[in-house]
Amino acid sequence: MNLKKITILFIAGFIIASVSWKVYDYQTNKKNYNTEINEKEILILDNLYVSSDKNITSFKELLTENPDNADLLIKLSAAYILKANETGDPEYYTLAEESLNKIIKNDPENFPAYAMLGAVYNLRNQFIKASEFALRSLEINPYSSFSNGVLADAQTGLGKYDEAELTIQKMKDKKPDLAAYSRISYIRELKGDTQGAIDTMKIAISSGLPSAEKTARCRVQLGDLFYNKGDIETAGQIYGFVFKDFPEYAHGYGTMAKIKMHNNDYPGAIELYNKALEKNLLPEYLISLGDAYALSGNKELADEQYQKAGSLLTSYKQKGMDTDVEKAQFNADLGIDLKESQEILQKILDNNSQNIKVYDALAWTNYKLGNYEEAEKNIKQALRLGTKNPLMYFHAGKIYEKTGQPDKAKEYLDFALKINPYYETLSLQN
Repeated sequence: MNLKKITILFIAGFIIASVSWKVYDYQTNKKNYNTEINEKEILILDNLYVSSDKNITSFKELLTENPDNADLLIKLSAAYILKANETGDPEYYTLAEESLNKIIKNDPENFPAYAMLGAVYNLRNQFIKASEFALRSLEINPYSSFSNGVLADAQTGLGKYDEAELTIQKMKDKKPDLAAYSRISYIRELKGDTQGAIDTMKIAISSGLPSAEKTARCRVQLGDLFYNKGDIETAGQIYGFVFKDFPEYAHGYGTMAKIKMHNNDYPGAIELYNKALEKNLLPEYLISLGDAYALSGNKELADEQYQKAGSLLTSYKQKGMDTDVEKAQFNADLGIDLKESQEILQKILDNNSQNIKVYDALAWTNYKLGNYEEAEKNIKQALRLGTKNPLMYFHAGKIYEKTGQPDKAKEYLDFALKINPYYETLSLQN
């Protein structure tokens, strides 16, 4: 197994990290939008590091007196999305969607509602639908930074990276904040500019509220950037500060567990992954917990976690999440349902996706099927941007071993195994 991250929040956590955005007083200026007039900041939800339960309760109570109030419904939707983030339960996306559809039914020109719907579909990994809502929002108000962010996330999810970069630039020009800079960082990471990604993520963090969850998420991502380039010491320091500053944060436990895994401290990793799962039942942590049990020699408990993760991914699918890519990667790691996964992944590509994660999953699936030439074609597409992802490098190294390219295989495997030395052991076990 691997440390495959399955994010409920969008590509690498960037979709709904920002909960405030620049909008226009469209109720009085629908026909006369201008970047210089009637511009104001509407704080949708001040997402300090607290539970969203209180906000949900408050907004629902206010809505009993004014059930069609668009501002309250937007805030309630944002609170539901944050609740999904806290719990890992995608049913809250459905609740958010219901509130947003109610707004649109009453006011078909409400561009924030369309943008938020796009964000919901991004979080469900339904990127074509997300782009449709984002574009509808931008038709109504072409100056919305948030709507451009939603569109950029959808473009990224579809593998349209150059288009996403242009959209993010528009977003930054309108509002240079954490949401814009974190997205710029991610695009730079995908394109292999790790130092540029680090520098931009630091700007993103400095632009955010120190106590906000979205800032904590960016700090985790900064640690991931150092981790993925092999600077485990710096990554551990950053994760440690997140762990200290946000003691109840699931990703604080998860990141520190990752460092334990790197250091072969499997009992320590098991303890921390269990604590992360107490806070947020995410497939990625179940898989990682299974890995820790497998590496410590407890196959029975490892298989139990993998079974739970598979069931959770299936449950997500039943609740509206598109988990096909994550499930295919999971199946390839375990060597199960390979032909079915191959067909699903190929269908995604045939539907005009160019996402490198899809190509990586297909490459690994073909590798497990023994289709080494096809796997090589797929992994080249996965790495076409220059992305320095250790898992992709490990997959590439194993594939190049089978296609008679030992020097290239060694180069990729050395990089991957320096960062995650247990990849090889897990691969042999599965």
